[in-house]
Amino acid sequence: MIKNQKGQILLLTVVALGVVLFTVLFVIGAAQLYFQNAQYSVDVEKALALAEAGVDKALTSLNKTGGSYNGEAETSYGAGSYSVTITDKDASTKILQATGYIPAKTNPRTKRTVTIKASKGAGISFVYGLQVGEGGINMGTGAIFNGSIYSNGNITGGNNATFIGDVWIAGAAQASADVESDCNQLNCQDYIFGKAVSGENRQDIAQSFKPTTSGVLNKVSLKFKKFGLPTNPTVRIMTDANGKPNKNNVLATGTLSANLVTEEYGFIDITFDTTPTLEGNTIYWIMVHTQSLDAANYWSWSNDFAQGYPQGGPKWSSDWQTGDSAWTDILGDLGFRTFLGGAATLLNLGNGSVVSGDVHANMIEGNMTITKDAYYQNLGPSVVVSGTKYPGSADPAPTVFPISEANMTDWKNQAEAAGSGGSISGCVATLGPGKINGDVLLGNSCNTKVIAPVWITGTLNTGNSTKLILDQDFGPASGVIIVDGKTVLGNGADILGSGTKGSYLMLLVLYSSIINGDAAITIGNSSISGILYAPLGKVELANGAAFREITAWGINLGTSAILNYQSGFASTFFSSGPSGSYSLVKGTYQVK
Repeated sequence: MIKNQKGQILLLTVVALGVVLFTVLFVIGAAQLYFQNAQYSVDVEKALALAEAGVDKALTSLNKTGGSYNGEAETSYGAGSYSVTITDKDASTKILQATGYIPAKTNPRTKRTVTIKASKGAGISFVYGLQVGEGGINMGTGAIFNGSIYSNGNITGGNNATFIGDVWIAGAAQASADVESDCNQLNCQDYIFGKAVSGENRQDIAQSFKPTTSGVLNKVSLKFKKFGLPTNPTVRIMTDANGKPNKNNVLATGTLSANLVTEEYGFIDITFDTTPTLEGNTIYWIMVHTQSLDAANYWSWSNDFAQGYPQGGPKWSSDWQTGDSAWTDILGDLGFRTFLGGAATLLNLGNGSVVSGDVHANMIEGNMTITKDAYYQNLGPSVVVSGTKYPGSADPAPTVFPISEANMTDWKNQAEAAGSGGSISGCVATLGPGKINGDVLLGNSCNTKVIAPVWITGTLNTGNSTKLILDQDFGPASGVIIVDGKTVLGNGADILGSGTKGSYLMLLVLYSSIINGDAAITIGNSSISGILYAPLGKVELANGAAFREITAWGINLGTSAILNYQSGFASTFFSSGPSGSYSLVKGTYQVK
């Protein structure tokens, strides 16, 4: 009996050892599996980080190379590598795809791919629902404007015209420059600033000038281009102190909007917080101060090496505010224009008209009621001011239009790069992208998809109830149609964004009413959802029409026409052109 039990003890011992061994092996296997999973998770995160690094590199490279960067086959980085491919979606949009590999592209343990859309463009700010140039505004009987208005020309109106908001009428500027400097072909040179150049910390640049006559300075224009994405510089008008800008006597201060400047030279308008009176044949300075020195984001001011402007000259400084700031001569003359004030401007509305806000104008005449305050030089006897009167107030300074000539040229170049064709007539399903050498004549009740940018060298006419609709792929971005000739939109016509909030379609018409006299844009009884922009032209609005945003040299509002300015529209991002820089299109990030 005892003998038999001894064998059972051995068996139990073997079984116990087997259980222990199995448990140990199970624990080791589980630990190894856990380690492998943990290692895989780490590798996935590393691969994703490499892919995102590749996308970041691609965006930076696109902007540094002006869009010529084409990706890379494989670049080692950290514990792995990444590859980048670039695909053109349209004239202004690229698809960026970057894949991260651990440990390498050949036989990777893990990989992750990130895809985004990058669009070439920038924000354009529309501060006023109605912004008007020197052509001014003529309002029909019973016309209504809901929102604040800024005009560089006279505002006149019939009976019962209504402004629900403030009215600003700037002092008129000269039609042509008082003094100017520009270069000619081989004499044109870049003068780089906003960065260190050959040991010179060029943070502040100034150009002196002499007005030909005494008068109020309304604005200046500077011939600039930019590299990268520099911030807005500050522009000051200063008196002279022994041959350099007088830091103790700043007459006016303004801001140059970087969004108005492109990678090609163009004259950019700047207006100021005040309109100083300058004395004829007296030295003054235009001084530009950059916010910082940045080797990747900086400016160039066009320089006339032939020194064609004998009444002044340029200098640079590393810090204009130091106790005895040092200014160094620059060989040449920098490109600039100065504009002095012209004739006095006025607001003149008919019987029963009301301005439900403040009025700022040189002259206020007619039979109207101003429910708040009035700022003026002259006030008519029949004008009722419910608020406070401020006689002797200075004229408001003119405002700069939100899009520059350089911006428009950039859009045209991108449209031309997308291809070109001839005139179009009838209802077409898609318009653009590209340049159309001729006219576009659309019929009634057309629904036409627009892939921007589109440049029409002739006229644009639409029939009644026709809709121009920005392609839905633009998402929250906006697009532009440029028309060199006249534009006529029929009754019920509309221009619409992509359908995503914040997206708009802009109709930019370059026909000159200043030269030709007739209207650049004529619109029937319509409710326009997009942006109308005519920097040289007059917009004729039919009776009963309603609009969202108009910027034009001049505007005629028909009888009972209504213009509604909706809050939140003050800035919109256009998918191409203004800044010449690529950025992520929101909502397009994908990972797999």
